[in-house]
Amino acid sequence: MAPANKRRLPRSVVETATRRAREGRTGAGDAREGSVVTTGDENEPGKDATTTTTTTTTTAAIGSELPRASERVAAVFEYDGPIVIANTAKELDEAMGRIEAIRGDADDGSAAHCGFDMEWRVTFKKGAGESKTSLVQIAAASADLKRKVVVLARIHTAGLTRAFKRWCRDSSRGKTGFNARGDARKLARDHGVEISRVIELNALAAERFPGGCPSAPSWSLARLCEHVLGKTLPKDKTRMSNWEREKLNENQIKYAAMDAWASLMVYRALMRREVVETMGAEPYEYDPLPPAVVKTSSDEDESEEDEEACAHSDDDVDDDMVNVLDNKDAKGDLTPQSAKVSGNVELTSEERVVYELHLSGMKPACIAKELGVTEHIRNVVMMPLTRALRKGCAFYYDLLDVPQDMTLWFSDFVYMNSRGPKMGDFTSQFEITPENAQIYLIMMALKFARDQERR
Repeated sequence: MAPANKRRLPRSVVETATRRAREGRTGAGDAREGSVVTTGDENEPGKDATTTTTTTTTTAAIGSELPRASERVAAVFEYDGPIVIANTAKELDEAMGRIEAIRGDADDGSAAHCGFDMEWRVTFKKGAGESKTSLVQIAAASADLKRKVVVLARIHTAGLTRAFKRWCRDSSRGKTGFNARGDARKLARDHGVEISRVIELNALAAERFPGGCPSAPSWSLARLCEHVLGKTLPKDKTRMSNWEREKLNENQIKYAAMDAWASLMVYRALMRREVVETMGAEPYEYDPLPPAVVKTSSDEDESEEDEEACAHSDDDVDDDMVNVLDNKDAKGDLTPQSAKVSGNVELTSEERVVYELHLSGMKPACIAKELGVTEHIRNVVMMPLTRALRKGCAFYYDLLDVPQDMTLWFSDFVYMNSRGPKMGDFTSQFEITPENAQIYLIMMALKFARDQERR
């Protein structure tokens, strides 16, 4: 679930790219043309059935300096294939059958891997906690893209069928996506099903492009689309919409399908590059997550022991950076959304990535590790998260790692002086740098303000 790109191309640039694409013009470089057809919403009859577009994909050579998106004209990323919405168990099994049929046509295993993403309802009610995963998006395609499908598995209504569980546990089938690691862990926590052969696009991009993303401190799915595919991934507020509604609307369907399809296309583009540098002895292939599970009895029932072990497995995190899971006492209370904010909060791509990881139960150190960040953690993690909270987003104060003695001292100071402490008073009291003091003061002030609003 990659967030919206912070950097937006001028409207004139996008319109020019779209017009040229419709006229069938191609750009320079290693271009590959394909006919793109976007289908209308099956839940909203009366919409245009099809729109045909020709798009261009240009990929950069591995190891080369990546151009900034603003230096080139980028076409809009689109998906032209069928979208299957599975609301019931029967529909989900049939949809998984379509995915397997595409795989069966490939002799070289090229169709073995799928794009993978998840959505869930974001709530801002006090004490509500994080909602469980309600939608799993799976994109599959043949090597030549002549056969393709995106399945929107509404598991909150369809349940976890045997065919879906088999796909999750199939160690020969890759599930690739941006923040796929976090999604896999959440699915395990929410529904007790483990995901095998997770392919993290962030890790793959870090290996293919050692210099990192040229336009931001870290990659996102939208930035990978721009720099790897040469296309702009459309993003809006749909991510924060109600994914548990009775029928998904057209915007939700397109948003969910494109995220899964973009994950698959970015993966294939990255894998086409010849590896010249690796992050270790072997090139990155996939995360060493649990292998496929062979059940000797009914596949429908999971023992309480298995669920607990699955929910708490996190080999990628050190003991001193254990993820906070679906334990309300561990997370603490979710503060209410600021009373000064109405509706959805507009976040930049960096803010949304970090904030969503925070809502999933991660502390700042875990977020940094999830993003592959070892330096400049304050700028990449703490500052975007702080900006998101200042905009009015609900948050788990206990996950922010503010020392308890600081929190108590701050509260006492405010009640005694009817104002917040000055920077000098705070830094001298706790002997910390002004940079860290600023972060802590903002977080404590936000917590205090939300508590006052709630009263």
